[in-house]
Amino acid sequence: MDGFHYYNLFETKGFEYILTIAFFLLLIPFWILLNKKAKITQKIGEAFGTLTMRALKLPKGVYHSPNHSWMYLLKSGKARIGLSDLLLKITGNITVVPLKQAGEKIRQGEPLLELKQGEKTICLESPLSGKVIRFSNDAASELMHDPYGNGWLFELEPNNWIAETKDYFLADKASYWAEWEIVRFKDFLIASLAKHEPSLQTNALQDGGELREHIMEEMPEEIWADFGTVFLRKDNDHAI
Repeated sequence: MDGFHYYNLFETKGFEYILTIAFFLLLIPFWILLNKKAKITQKIGEAFGTLTMRALKLPKGVYHSPNHSWMYLLKSGKARIGLSDLLLKITGNITVVPLKQAGEKIRQGEPLLELKQGEKTICLESPLSGKVIRFSNDAASELMHDPYGNGWLFELEPNNWIAETKDYFLADKASYWAEWEIVRFKDFLIASLAKHEPSLQTNALQDGGELREHIMEEMPEEIWADFGTVFLRKDNDHAI
């Protein structure tokens, strides 16, 4: 037939083209499957409470102190004080015991409250100086799920707000600080476990070296003691 030409694909590059197309047709569903698995793994990690920046509540209008208490000023000039979401995600459920009553004065760095979990206790120092106005009656029920709102702990009438908050962390600086604190806590936990409970080191981290939320619920009293005196010490290097 005039004008008709026969090409043997095996003698031309057509066969290579077919192989290339077939390869990509097989690759696309494989890539989709891997992507789905990655997303599923991420969701599982979130379900088990992986301690990451993505999981943190971190409002930008709140000051954070190095000992993981936060504070902000009300219109009245009084300051509300609470516990950072990162601290609560590290410790898990705790009972808060106030060490100061309404009307008492306190200086920055003096004991303000105790955090208790069974027989384990941490003493937390006040981030501000001033007069205690009141302790929140709703703190116990609201602390874990609304730490920066109804989960506030103390109202204080500060007497040196500007000077005492100048080195605290606010807005983007607080985000950088929290990210660094996750790394620092991981290093602290590995070192403290190596000293007191080497057998728990493997269980402390998830696959990939990520921390689990509420990890301190599993830790013995010796680790809690180090947590309060080493990790939460105000003289640690928190430079951002």
